[in-house]
Amino acid sequence: MLRRLAIGLAGLAATAITVAGCASGGANQTLSVGPSFAPQSLYATNATQNGISIYTSASGGGPSYQISTGGSGGGLNGPQYLAFDNSADIFSTNWQPSLKAGGIVEIKAQATGNVIPFNTFSYGTTHPRGIAGYSTTTSGTTTNFLVTAVVDPTQPATFSNQLQLFNAGVLGAAIETVAGPNTGLNVPSGVAVDANHNIYVTNLQGASVEEFTIPTPSPTPSPTATASPTATPTPTATPTGATASPSPTPSPTATPVNIPPVKTLTTDIGQPTGVALDGSGNLYVSDQASTACSPACPAILVFASGSTTPTFIAGSNTKLFSPTDVKVDSSGKIYVADSTSSGAGVIYVFAAGATGNVAPATTFTSPGTVIGLGLAP
Repeated sequence: MLRRLAIGLAGLAATAITVAGCASGGANQTLSVGPSFAPQSLYATNATQNGISIYTSASGGGPSYQISTGGSGGGLNGPQYLAFDNSADIFSTNWQPSLKAGGIVEIKAQATGNVIPFNTFSYGTTHPRGIAGYSTTTSGTTTNFLVTAVVDPTQPATFSNQLQLFNAGVLGAAIETVAGPNTGLNVPSGVAVDANHNIYVTNLQGASVEEFTIPTPSPTPSPTATASPTATPTPTATPTGATASPSPTPSPTATPVNIPPVKTLTTDIGQPTGVALDGSGNLYVSDQASTACSPACPAILVFASGSTTPTFIAGSNTKLFSPTDVKVDSSGKIYVADSTSSGAGVIYVFAAGATGNVAPATTFTSPGTVIGLGLAP
């Protein structure tokens, strides 16, 4: 079910609102809002507990708040990766392996507790992973967009690996799809967008990071008026058992954009998962089996702006085990979603400019499996 519920958030303390009949089975469900989190607050998906954790302490430890959707239809169900729009609304990709069901869930900014999704989109059997947001302003009107990395098993093999572009304010069907043999996409995973709207995507099974330049679709122009047609004579009835000629033709689906990347990075990349950019255009890649080590090892690769050769964070002191995502805050600190050898979810924070076999400066813990990270705008 698609729901939209607008609530004024400015200056609110934590507030609970009960909404009748929206939860599964018709039960009441609580929407919690607030408190107001500072910019750059850390969010992390909790895939095994169907929630999103919020961390407000600078000293590490467990989450300060949790977001859940009470298991309601269309809510958080195997949340994967995170993105925000310019109003700090939260967008999470979903993937439930047992059901083979994917989707996107939008949750209002500042939400905590058991919430009603603001909007949802069902992918069906398509498997979404990374998600990133950006906005454009034309003639004073700002539009928020989302880019997701997906694998669609219903498509031919050469078109199943895709990047999909959405209007975040509508969250309907994709308005643009990049797919095809020219793209080189091979199980796309993490996604990031730079200030010029260039899109970076990690190829989990392709040992690469690719950069695409995709023109942002313009609003569909209003159709020009068409003259009223001349009346058509009533057709002769089709004889019994005959087939009308010609048969109606179904409307075709949108044609994917089969474009090559403008740049491909491969040096030291093995099994890249997440990708991020800092304010200077430096590119960060979380890699579960980087070839920067011998044998391959988990690492964070850092490509300086314009460079094709990275520096890296790797080694036993880093505690990296199987990183799934990376983010960088405005001060340059590096956040890595990971797990321990025993399977516990953790988030490691490395100092700005960290390199080599260095220990994390801070460690956050999760009550479940961490996959994606987000820093609130």
